Amino acid sequence: MRSLVIICFIFSGILNAQSDWVRNHLESNFYKTQFVGFYLQDAETGKELENYNGEKLFTPASNIKILSLYSAMKTLKDSIPALRYERKDGNLFIQGLGDPTFLHPEFKSVTRVMDFLKKEPGKIFLRWGKYEGTRMGLGWSWEDYEKYYSAERSELPLYGNMATIKKGKGKPSAFPATLADSVEYEESLFSRDFYDNKFKVGSRNGASTKVPFVVKDELIRQMLADAVGKEVELTDKDLSKNAKTLFSLPSDLVYKRMMEVSDNFLAEQILLMVSAQVTSSLSSEKAIQHITSKYLKGMPQEAVWVDGSGLSRYNLFSPKDMVFVLDKLYKEFPTQRLYNIFAIGGRTGTLKGNYGGSTPYIYAKSGTLSNNYCLSGYLITKSGKTLIFSVMNNHFQKENWQVRQETQKLLEHVRDNY
Repeated sequence: MRSLVIICFIFSGILNAQSDWVRNHLESNFYKTQFVGFYLQDAETGKELENYNGEKLFTPASNIKILSLYSAMKTLKDSIPALRYERKDGNLFIQGLGDPTFLHPEFKSVTRVMDFLKKEPGKIFLRWGKYEGTRMGLGWSWEDYEKYYSAERSELPLYGNMATIKKGKGKPSAFPATLADSVEYEESLFSRDFYDNKFKVGSRNGASTKVPFVVKDELIRQMLADAVGKEVELTDKDLSKNAKTLFSLPSDLVYKRMMEVSDNFLAEQILLMVSAQVTSSLSSEKAIQHITSKYLKGMPQEAVWVDGSGLSRYNLFSPKDMVFVLDKLYKEFPTQRLYNIFAIGGRTGTLKGNYGGSTPYIYAKSGTLSNNYCLSGYLITKSGKTLIFSVMNNHFQKENWQVRQETQKLLEHVRDNY
C-alpha cells in the first residue's frame, strides 16, 4: 500500500512538472501581448491533461473545417451526391446538390457527371433557386471578393466557381470560355467588378490570375450548355419524389483536399450538401442548426458557428470545444481514416513545413487569418499515447511563422513528455 502511495506521489509530481512547463511557456514574454488558449486530453480515457484558457472563446479561422468534416461524415454517404435527376417527356430534369467537384480543375479525372449529361437524349432542364443565403458568407471580408479563397457558394458549382484570366499579346483570355468576352485590359485595384462579371487585367496581375465569378442563373445555364454541348433551360419546378440521385466521386477525396490544403470553397459546399440531404434546400444555416441540435449537444461552451470554411470573423469557439468535436470524430470513425484525411505534420498540406520528425506525430487542421493562428487535432506521443489537442492564438502582431514556431515547441514538449 505504501509503495502504491509513493508511486502515485511520484507520478503526480511528474504531471505537475509538465503542467508547470506548459504554463511557463504560455505565460512567457512571447505571448504577453496576445491571447492564447490550450487544451489537451487523453484520447482513450477522456482525461483532461492540460487546460490553459481552454474555456475561453477564440476566432478559430479554418479550424471550423473540423466541424464541416464532422457534419459531412455524419450525413453524407461514401460518395458525393452530385445531382437529383429524372427523365420526363424525352428530356432530362436535374437539380444541383452542391457538389463542388463538377468540372473543378483539381478533380479533372472525374467525368461521371459530364458523361451522364452528355449521353442523355433531349434537352436539360435545370431546377434553379434551391440555394438560400448570401453570395458570400456572413462575416467575410468584403474586399476579399476577388480573391481565389473567396469563391461564391451555389447549388450547382461549375469549375469551382472560379475563372482563370490569362494575359496575351492581343486580347486577354478567360477560362471557362463562356466568360471570354468579359475580360479587358484595364488598370484597377480589383480584378473584377463587385456585382458583375467584368474582369480587368493590368500590371498588378500575373500572367495567369484566378478570380471568383459572380454566380448568376443565366451564366450557369450558358456555362453548362457550353460544357455538355446541348441546350439547357432553367426551370423553377421541383423534381418529383421519384427523382434519383447521381453520385460523383468518393467523399474522402473531397474531405482530404479540404483538410490538407484548407480549401474554403470545398468546405462551404460541404455544408450545402449536408443541408440538401436533411432539408429541401441548400442552406449553411440550416445545416449548422441540424448538426448542432442532433450531434453536438453538450458542447462545453455556447459557441458561435456561422460558416463552413472559417473565413468569418463571427465564428467563436474555445479550445475545449474543438477537442469536444475531435473526440467525437475519434470515437465514431476509424482512426486510420481520420489520419488519412487530416494534414500530417512535416508531410502534407498546410503542415508540410512544420511539426515534422522522423515519425509523424501530428494529424491536425491549422487555421490562419490575419493576426490569428490555431491548430487542433491528434498527437502521438513517444510513449505511444494518442492525445487530442487544440492551440488557439488570437490578436498577435508577430509574424505568423513565429507563432507556428512557438506552437511547435509546445507540441514537441507534449510529444516527448506525456
